[in-house]
Amino acid sequence: MMEKRVILAIALCVGILFAWAKLFPPPAPAPAPAPASPIAASPEASAAKSGLPVDPAGSHPSASGTAVAGPGEGSPSSFPEKETVIVTDSERFVFSNRGASLRHAQLREAKYLLKAGDAGSGVDLVRTTDPAQAPFRITFPKSGFPAPADSAWKVVDETAAPGTDQVVYRAESPAVAIEKRFIVDKTRFRVHLDVTVENRTAAPQDHHLGILMFSRQDQEAKGGFLSGASGNTSSILCNTDDKMVREAVEKLEKDPFEKVGAVNWVGADEKFFLTAAVPYPETPPRERSCAGTFPAPGVGAALLSFADRQLAPGARTQYSFAIFVGPKVIADLDEVRPGGRDVKLTEAVDVTLAVISRPMLWLLKTFHGFVHNWGVAIILLTIFIRLLTFYPTQKSLMSAKKMQKLAPKMAIIRKKYEGDKQRQSAETMNLYKAHGVSPFGGCLPSLIQMPIWIALYSTLNYAVELYRSPFILHIHDLTAKDPYYVTPLLMGGVMFVQMKMSPTSPDNQQQAMMAVMMPVMFTAFSLVLPSGLAVYMLTSYLIGIVQQLWINHLDRKANAPALAPERA
Repeated sequence: MMEKRVILAIALCVGILFAWAKLFPPPAPAPAPAPASPIAASPEASAAKSGLPVDPAGSHPSASGTAVAGPGEGSPSSFPEKETVIVTDSERFVFSNRGASLRHAQLREAKYLLKAGDAGSGVDLVRTTDPAQAPFRITFPKSGFPAPADSAWKVVDETAAPGTDQVVYRAESPAVAIEKRFIVDKTRFRVHLDVTVENRTAAPQDHHLGILMFSRQDQEAKGGFLSGASGNTSSILCNTDDKMVREAVEKLEKDPFEKVGAVNWVGADEKFFLTAAVPYPETPPRERSCAGTFPAPGVGAALLSFADRQLAPGARTQYSFAIFVGPKVIADLDEVRPGGRDVKLTEAVDVTLAVISRPMLWLLKTFHGFVHNWGVAIILLTIFIRLLTFYPTQKSLMSAKKMQKLAPKMAIIRKKYEGDKQRQSAETMNLYKAHGVSPFGGCLPSLIQMPIWIALYSTLNYAVELYRSPFILHIHDLTAKDPYYVTPLLMGGVMFVQMKMSPTSPDNQQQAMMAVMMPVMFTAFSLVLPSGLAVYMLTSYLIGIVQQLWINHLDRKANAPALAPERA
């Protein structure tokens, strides 16, 4: 029996360490230069490998390709840079005619302000600082005409009429006229983009449109084994044939990817925020491709390419996109349905055990609707889960009590069959069976709680609804670790008390060892986990103590000696 318990203890520890390694993988080693890397020594070589042509000005890689010559000129048309600012209740957008791109997308809601009350301090979702890496630039690889240089775009319309805000950019040459129209939707975090291509020649022209997204990895925020919940990995996303491809920016240098099929959307994201381009459906549907590359150190690029289209002389064609630039709130993501089609943008939320995490987040939001505090909502969720698991936990605790009472009989069996381990195990199992005891009953609560802990960790670590949400005096963000480690230490102490209260097994030495090891391990883990998870575990163990006290009371009541009847 002792050997089985040792094996069980080792298996439990290995399982916890495995879960830890999965939740907090060690930081990736610094990438080494390789001949096949998309990074090259010169901008021209880098552009050639990454699919990003070079601006003729020669200063930065351009998303647009070879310059378009202006009418009657041998060099590209050049217009001075002009920025257009469009503000909604939720976001401040800054567009530039340099590459006809988005330069800034600054959140304006109170929880995203870095300085309370300062509307200009909101989180900026355009993380790349190089103008050549601004999102929603377009390119025309393998096309029958060259693409505009960054400086070839001019502003032809700025509208701020009631109900609509838009800016229109145009680049022209004798061969082609290209127009980009950004319309800022009053719906939260949404923009509509139309790209129009017009053939201005007397002959048919083929072209392939591509739209680019960029993501930059902040090295200080990358995180690693000891940073836990504070880590923030930037990734490139591609949803093709309803399957998600998510690659961290730093992995793209060695492992660039390309997917061909029904590309629903491409995006650049980090833990709480997403920038995505969602093309409208084509009639008839045609294959698209999505590629993830590494155009510069610390920067990842996503290129969504369309199948070729041929334009007759004087003909025009249009590409339409729903653009999302905002926090990954499930309700907002689910509303992005271009053409009424569900593109599964909600899969940008990188949760583990989504079948548990999604209902858990729904419950949290429901409780929050009543109490208006996310910390209290977590406590209510804990109580709800403990009620759901009350019956199996109760059975397990009762079984442990019975095993405690069987300790003398088990000691006799071990002594009687000391030289016959097989007979000893058989007699022990017969004893368990005769008294209705399960030897693994004590593991059941932990087995039930483990997936819940993992799902809740994922929920709290990626749910932007809880982002920067305070609880008590010192906790200002339930998705980050406790800055003073108060809740992890309290949780460890309460867990130790609960384990000491649990019925003592026949192997007292092992029981004592586990009663110390487990609280120490879980406390160490909780130091870097979201503080909301520590609140959950602390509440859960407090409820466990109350339940154990109730079991002890029932046991004493059941075994109390009957009072003798009073004599007259």
